[in-house]
Amino acid sequence: MTSRPAGRVAPCPPAEARARLRKAQSFASGAELVLDLGEDTGLDLPAVAAALSVLAGIAAADAACCSALGERSRGQDHRQAEQLVATVLPHGPQMAKDLKRLLERKDNALYGVISTTEKEARDMLSWAKRLVGDAQRVLDR
Repeated sequence: MTSRPAGRVAPCPPAEARARLRKAQSFASGAELVLDLGEDTGLDLPAVAAALSVLAGIAAADAACCSALGERSRGQDHRQAEQLVATVLPHGPQMAKDLKRLLERKDNALYGVISTTEKEARDMLSWAKRLVGDAQRVLDR
């Protein structure tokens, strides 16, 4: 494990790791369901799916950190979570990369005026699902 990054952290027991993983799975499933509704609804469903994918990624990173490190990021800057999850072995570097991609698109997905395209939403969902899968593997160790 590499040296621990600076930032606020909070202790979290195994039960919290499992709860955060369930949330991550739920958010990712919700994003998938939203995208499956199609484009004829008149709603900005890709943005909804993108927002749920961001939430799934954050929850998955928390779950992995809780399980592997016994703590999770609690700072206002989600980039601290990216740095912390990078220290989780063996999946941390890939998890940090996927979380970074999601966080780079977070503001636009949640608050942006520019619409998220369906392709962007599907890319974000694939990163979130990989994060969820990696977090599951960390918890299964």
